Amino acid sequence: MNVQTYPATWRSHTFRAMGGTMAIWLELSNVATAETLLREAEAMFARAERRLSRFDPHSELAQLNANPGTWVPVSSMLWHVAMQARHMARETDGLFDFTQLTALEAAGYTRSFTEHFFWEDATEDKIEPPDAWFGQWEAVQVHAEGRSLWLPPGVKLDFGGIAKGYVAQQVVDFLSDWGPCLVDASGDLTAGSAPTGWPGWPVAVTKPLTEATANPSADRETQFPLWLVAGTMATSGIDYRRWQQNGRTAHHLIDPRTGHPAQTDLLTATVLAKTAVRAEAWATAALVAGQKLAHQRLTDKNLGAALIDHNGELTVTPALAPFINLEPT
Repeated sequence: MNVQTYPATWRSHTFRAMGGTMAIWLELSNVATAETLLREAEAMFARAERRLSRFDPHSELAQLNANPGTWVPVSSMLWHVAMQARHMARETDGLFDFTQLTALEAAGYTRSFTEHFFWEDATEDKIEPPDAWFGQWEAVQVHAEGRSLWLPPGVKLDFGGIAKGYVAQQVVDFLSDWGPCLVDASGDLTAGSAPTGWPGWPVAVTKPLTEATANPSADRETQFPLWLVAGTMATSGIDYRRWQQNGRTAHHLIDPRTGHPAQTDLLTATVLAKTAVRAEAWATAALVAGQKLAHQRLTDKNLGAALIDHNGELTVTPALAPFINLEPT
């Protein structure tokens, strides 16, 4: 959230989780209560990371991925994330696909980004790229009564931004019983109700990073401000999480149609939606689709979106207009 000054009743808490920096804002006059609630919100992220991280070999997700070809009972959290991911794969016609981890590892994304947005070289470990299999998410079998999942051999799950969005939504639902709140999950923003006297939380769509400006601790330049209330603003981009592999630049967004990092004319895609999971999924799908198809699909879905191409040109969907150029009361 980009504000220079804010009311004293806006309590905030910043911490590291799920591979990025999290910041939570809560409007509450009682300082002690706010601190307790914000610590519990941090704990919610920590518990989710222990279950959903693909980088922790002991996580529940890693154990699921390590047991293809067999039915694996899963926790309520992993089940709900997987079911929402399946729904979004269907809604985006497979442009968002949570089963692309093998392709992602083959592209060189085998370790977590922490302090660096760019790598000089990818891992030297040899991972065979999979055959392109568009729609392989449909091969993941589910057993609702036993709350179990079955993965085909060679298929591994990576929830990525979906997991982060799911937890952010849970935190907002938890804190909203106490007051207006906002979760900034590494730049993806999920808001509850508007703070007192404001039309929403003051946030901004930011300009893409470059190698010259990729300082994780620095504020990014604003493309345009907007107000966020009762929804999520999620951004996918290939302006960071990039690396060199075999002399070529690779990035972390796989095109399920090819099994390789997406060849797209977009640099970033920002999507607004009522739920965090939907915003996250459509931001990824838009980036993979490219400017023309993304604008068409997002307009058809009546989703607000800001698309920035490699030349820095901005395109917005009609549904974004109501969120821009309001003033606080």
